[in-house]
Amino acid sequence: MPSTSTTVAGTAGTTSITVPQAAPIGPYAEPGYLDPQPVDLAAIINLGTVPLSDAQKQVLARQSFVAVTAPAGEQPWKFWQLYETSRYQGLPLLVTTDSVLNAYHSLFDTLLQRMEEAALFDQAVVMTEALYAAAFDQWNAATDPAIREEALQNMAYFAVAESLLKGRESVPGAVTGNGTAAPENVLELVAAEVALIEAAAGTAESPILSYTEDYSQYKPRGHYARSELLQRYFKAIMWYGHTGFFINPRVPDVSEEEAVSLTRRAILIASSLVGPAKTAWAAIYEPTAFLVGRADDLTVDDMQAVLTKVFGTAQPAPDALADSGKIAAVREELNKLPAPKILSATVRQGGDTENREENERSFRVMGQRYIPDSYAFQQLVWAYVGEDVPDGKRDLPMGLDIMTVLGSDQAYRIEKQDFAQDKYKNWEAQVEKVNREFAERTTDLWPANLYTGWLEALRQVMTVPAEGAPDFMKSRVWARKSLNTALGSWTELRHDTILYAKQSVTAEGDGGEEPEAPGYVEPYPAFYAKIAELATTLREGLVDYGLIEPDASNKLEAMISLADTLRSIAEKELAGEELAADERVTIAEYGHYLEFLEQFTDSSEGRTLSPTAEKSPLVADVHSSYNSMTALEEATGYPLFLYAAIELDGEVRLAAGASYSYYEFTVPLEKRLTDEEWIAILDSGQAPPRPAWTGAWIVER
Repeated sequence: MPSTSTTVAGTAGTTSITVPQAAPIGPYAEPGYLDPQPVDLAAIINLGTVPLSDAQKQVLARQSFVAVTAPAGEQPWKFWQLYETSRYQGLPLLVTTDSVLNAYHSLFDTLLQRMEEAALFDQAVVMTEALYAAAFDQWNAATDPAIREEALQNMAYFAVAESLLKGRESVPGAVTGNGTAAPENVLELVAAEVALIEAAAGTAESPILSYTEDYSQYKPRGHYARSELLQRYFKAIMWYGHTGFFINPRVPDVSEEEAVSLTRRAILIASSLVGPAKTAWAAIYEPTAFLVGRADDLTVDDMQAVLTKVFGTAQPAPDALADSGKIAAVREELNKLPAPKILSATVRQGGDTENREENERSFRVMGQRYIPDSYAFQQLVWAYVGEDVPDGKRDLPMGLDIMTVLGSDQAYRIEKQDFAQDKYKNWEAQVEKVNREFAERTTDLWPANLYTGWLEALRQVMTVPAEGAPDFMKSRVWARKSLNTALGSWTELRHDTILYAKQSVTAEGDGGEEPEAPGYVEPYPAFYAKIAELATTLREGLVDYGLIEPDASNKLEAMISLADTLRSIAEKELAGEELAADERVTIAEYGHYLEFLEQFTDSSEGRTLSPTAEKSPLVADVHSSYNSMTALEEATGYPLFLYAAIELDGEVRLAAGASYSYYEFTVPLEKRLTDEEWIAILDSGQAPPRPAWTGAWIVER
């Protein structure tokens, strides 16, 4: 797609940001939407409360709503602050789907962070120590030279994870726990591998795995930059999830001989994932699978089932792996299992593009998870879309792709009208294919978990509101505001799950005035019901896994109650019914509810764990191209004030709510951004422009 590049200064030096540019191909009329709904500004009884510019008033007059940035130096850092600012101004509040989704994200992200710090980190240490000891025992027990060397390489593999978890100085020493000396070259391999991981500088050949690995993936991002412990956890789990033990050759960096060796190494690992190691593995894998999804690659359970079939036991002796016939049988059985749906390895020049997923089967200790949106991205870039000619490959997807396959007609039309994406061969056919697959809801492509539940909520946001909603909310420009809402929330979803979700690649305060009318809730009852369902499922799951504490339970109860109340209010609004007194209070005090959901303390010690972000903007890289060596970044900025003219208690009033500010751009692989770096770019005034199609309702101060 056409694009322009700008260089900005961040906390990690300069970063080249590439922003997709629109390429208009003519008008595109969408059926089923009302035209923009004008409002007489003179009829808005509290218009003077907000100092809008002439340009902002013109947009408001044309379509009954407008989103604006805050004056310089007065930008609310978080959504709840925007609502409190509006309440202090005496404005009725507009409870937006944006703000509810942001509240759910804040709660989800904080609970996951606390779970990782309080429980999962320790389980990772237990698992790693047990697997390192098992690899040492296998090395000690093996007599076959090849098996012995592979056990030694596995020792180095787990020593890397232990070093990442405990700090570089804690690489296992020359003497193991049982007093037996470990080979010195293990330490050399570990030092070389850890140096590449810590540098996170891009692609290089792995000293331990001997194929090309993308080390830029090991830069802690998302909430994992908030503490040293989270940074260590991120790098270790990324090591377990991003590196694979491939069972088939891969052009050009995995030969047949190397595939056989990697398969034997996978067998050695799987056979030692028993007892305390398996218990610790499950303590990490199962709750994160509940949150994000199950692994897209071969797991220990897959491996152990095949080993039992071929060897008669899930724990064959190391020297039994010298039987080439048995190894061939293991590979044959593993190749019968489903291939991964998402690629995550670097590009292979001259590789088989038609059967690439079939050739990507690999065992991973803690494999990254299948997520529908990464699958969609994979299906919408080269080699599925485009041609193998100069500038004919669709090298990078767009966030709009995800909303298109989720059913947004507006995303589909913008992709065609503004970005001419249908110029790529098979783009339209692939969009239809993925949309149809997702609509069928098969468990392999649309598994039931909290991740897909979040995507379902985004579907609800992008629907046309029911009869009884204000007419301006049935217009095409409001539909695009809702599309922006979905993209902002999806960005937060990818941010929160950045460690576990498998990324696709292109291979190759009190006081203030109480308003006379409390405000209005965006009328999407099914959406609020879905949020209540997600919060309920999250609470029940954390209880089942023993990973919830009183403060978290209280927050989830509050989220459920708030979502249920908003559902009830929205239903009454659509039916033209009067709100109860407590429902009016909920709207008027909405900022307090949002603030409460974000305030966490440790109930036993009266302190927080790692602090939550002070500012709401965030960024997440969601796709990597090894053709252009770039990463696609999705980001949110500071929340926008969304003003809408709504009839409340018989008079037209200006109500104030919050809206996402959404960005999409690319950066070099080695410049993947953290939240802190992105905020520094925003605060320096060097952020790339928001998508041009959002200019229909977003007007700068």
